Order: sequence, then C-alpha cells, then structure tokens
Amino acid sequence: MRINLLLIAMMLNYFISFSQNELAKKGTITLADNQKVVFSNLTLTNGKFIFTENNSTSKTELSLNEVKYIDDEKMSRIFTNKSVETVEEANKIQENIQLAIIESEKKEMDERLRIMREEAGSLKLRRNGIFKTKEDFIYDRIGSFEEVVAKGLIGFEKKPLAKIEDNCFFYYKKTDEKVKNVFAISYKGHLYFQIYAILENRNKTDRAQTNSFPNSFVRVLSAGENYYYLEADLANAWAQGFAYGGIGGATGGYLAETMVNRKGVVWDIKNKEFNIFKNCKDYNEFIKAIYPDGIQQCEKHQPDITKIREVIEKIK
Repeated sequence: MRINLLLIAMMLNYFISFSQNELAKKGTITLADNQKVVFSNLTLTNGKFIFTENNSTSKTELSLNEVKYIDDEKMSRIFTNKSVETVEEANKIQENIQLAIIESEKKEMDERLRIMREEAGSLKLRRNGIFKTKEDFIYDRIGSFEEVVAKGLIGFEKKPLAKIEDNCFFYYKKTDEKVKNVFAISYKGHLYFQIYAILENRNKTDRAQTNSFPNSFVRVLSAGENYYYLEADLANAWAQGFAYGGIGGATGGYLAETMVNRKGVVWDIKNKEFNIFKNCKDYNEFIKAIYPDGIQQCEKHQPDITKIREVIEKIK
C-alpha cells in the first residue's frame, strides 16, 4: 500500500513539474501589438504564460496568442509566436499594397491634371503636323504628318520630355533623327517655330542675331489676329564673335555666354516675317506706332520682358 502511495506521489510531482515549466527568471515579453512588458519568474502553465510584472507582486497571465516574442535577461530569444508574426507580416504586406495603390492612383491623377493643364494652355493654332516651309505655314499646308517626339536641349542621350517645354528639339519617332530645316511644328496643340526659320525669315533690321541651337524649336506663348508671340535665347553674333576671337580662351567664352538674352519675338501675320526685339531701342521702334503707351524707358540695354508680355496681350 505504501509503495502504491509513493508511486502516485511521484507521478503527481512529475505532472505538476510538466505543467508549471519555468522559462526564465527575468526578461522582456513583446506583445502582439508590439508593446513590451518586463517580467520576472516566467512560467508556462496550462498553455498560459504566468509571470510577475516589474515592480509588482501580483501574478499576470497571458495567452499564447497575446505574445509575439519572449527574450530572457541575456537578450536570448526563448519564444517566438510564428502565428502572430505571420499575421503581422500579412497585414504589413496588405498595407504596402494599399499604399502602392494610393500612390499609383495619385500619379495617375497628377498625370491627368498635367495633360488637362497642357491642353488648356495649348493655343491650337494649327493642326498637328510639320510645316516644312514658310509657304506651307502661311497657307496651312501640312508638309508631313510623321510623328515626332520632343526632347531636351542638354545631354548626349536625350530622353523624351514628359511635359510641354518652351524650348526643345524634335525627333522623328520612327528613326530617332533630329528634325532639321523645317519652318514650324504643331505638336499636341502647341505651335513651335524652328530657331533657324526665325533667323532666316526675320525683319531686315534684325540682323546679327544668333543661337547656339539653331535646330531647336521655341513655343508660341500668346497669339491673336495680328501677332504670334514667343521668346528665344539670342545673342548678337558680332559681339559674340569678338568675345570668342578677339579675347579668346575661357574669358572670351564666358563673356560670349553672358551675351545671350531671352528676347521677345513676334510672327507678324500681315507682313509674314519675324520681328526680334534685339534690344530696348529696337523694341520701342516696333511698338511706338502700334501702341505708344508700350514704349519703355531704356534704363538697360534689354527691355523689360515682363512688360513686353503685357503689351503683347493688348496688341496681338
């Protein structure tokens, strides 16, 4: 009888030890919501973690699904709840997907707004196409419907422009060859004149104007029944030539670059020619008979281009 009682006592002690397994004396519990709890005397009893919280004498219980990690006082991880990790990762993936969708929708909306602004800003002066000659342009004869793409002025490998620019090159989309020796291009409702065409068809008094990119194009910014207005970076060819040749070197090159100015240009519809406002005096000569109030006090060699724009809106 005594032997049987002893065996029963030993078995009870075994099961009690099994059901009350001490995991760590001290450490930190990371909960499923990432909050942290400092503990002492952590045991696993009947599928629950039982411990004493820091600065407390009472016992605390946590179910397995409430716990994410347990680290002992040596910062060794003694428990990882994979089910909580998996749910958290799934939630994070879903959150990232939602953020990606929101970002994609935002970009799509921004692109739509950009296109709407460009369409609203386009003057639609001509049908889209290439006007190879001055006569083609005057009589609205499109010389080619070949598709073109706009590219920037700078860089060896030029990428297509994402938005409408005031100054650019055009390339034939099929061959990727630069468009040269044409008069104008109507592109996405915007009218562009080639710099070379402007210089070749300028008023006879607008001599000695030059540009570093004669095959580039400039966009018409404003238009009416009398004039199409645009702006181009131009310099006096004679003055630049003296800077390059007479002075030479880095100093001459620097001086030549400083001679480039943004100048107003109008396509005179009646006279079928370009008029370049090469300096303040030249602009005043142009405007005095048309709109005397637009004459500027020439404090500088170049006129105030902002005031030119205001006047153009009145006379165009």
